Amino acid sequence: MKVLEEEPQQRKDAHLVHASPTHVIDFHTHIFPDKIVDRALEALRASYEVAPVVRPTVAGLLETMDGAGIDVAVSVPVATRADQVRSINEWAAEVQQAHADRLVCFGALHPGLSDVAGEVDYIGELGLQGIKLQPNFQECSPEDPRLFPAYEAAIERGLVILFHSGQEIKEFERVYSTPASLSRVHARFPQLTMVIAHLGGYQMWGEVRRHLVGKQVYLDASYCPPEQLPDEEFLGLIRSHGTSRVVFGSDFPWANPGKDVERLGQLGLLASELEAIAWKNAASLLRSNVSVALN
Repeated sequence: MKVLEEEPQQRKDAHLVHASPTHVIDFHTHIFPDKIVDRALEALRASYEVAPVVRPTVAGLLETMDGAGIDVAVSVPVATRADQVRSINEWAAEVQQAHADRLVCFGALHPGLSDVAGEVDYIGELGLQGIKLQPNFQECSPEDPRLFPAYEAAIERGLVILFHSGQEIKEFERVYSTPASLSRVHARFPQLTMVIAHLGGYQMWGEVRRHLVGKQVYLDASYCPPEQLPDEEFLGLIRSHGTSRVVFGSDFPWANPGKDVERLGQLGLLASELEAIAWKNAASLLRSNVSVALN
């Protein structure tokens, strides 16, 4: 479907308009090796109490991408133990190499590693594009000094770090990663390229406005259900932060990427804003050969 060029005066009727971006990069997806996917899902169902929309294997993600019109997806693995990190990262490198035209893989990191900076270097040597940190599952604040060498190494390597922020689908008693804590990380490491998930903080969007909006960090728009963040507030937060620093994401397999792409196209964004969020901002953050899939 052709992208519609909307003028500012048309915004009052924007909710009636559906536009499709020319390309889509999904910056926030999760996949697992076939041999452990069922075990991983069992553990995640216990944590989240929700079922995935699709079985989150490489094949399941690629099939979902085809159905949703997504050109490239970024896989962001999570290590819940330090001893998982190396095997996760080497598997991620294999997946990226096998599907270089469709998948970009980040590496996993855990604060319990004896040499977090060394692992960041290894992530870079593997050709991975960034790092995912999930402080709530790792029971570690993003301000923990154990992570500072990793941040410094990521700056040196030019690697992106994607942080989970805010609550979980099933509420956790303690939230380690908050908009306020991530704002302080940004202040301490201003050269670090930070992408903060769930539009800055799942179910903590008031705090996002106070601590993150307008700062030189990226927000991904993954898993912000309209029942919790209505479209008007969703759009308002995106525009307040700036459409040049927001990237599309779905949080596959916990959300349907096709529905999320459709929602983005119905928000009433200008064509240039839609293109920026859907793929251009993400492409600028990725060093891999994503241009192949976008041509």
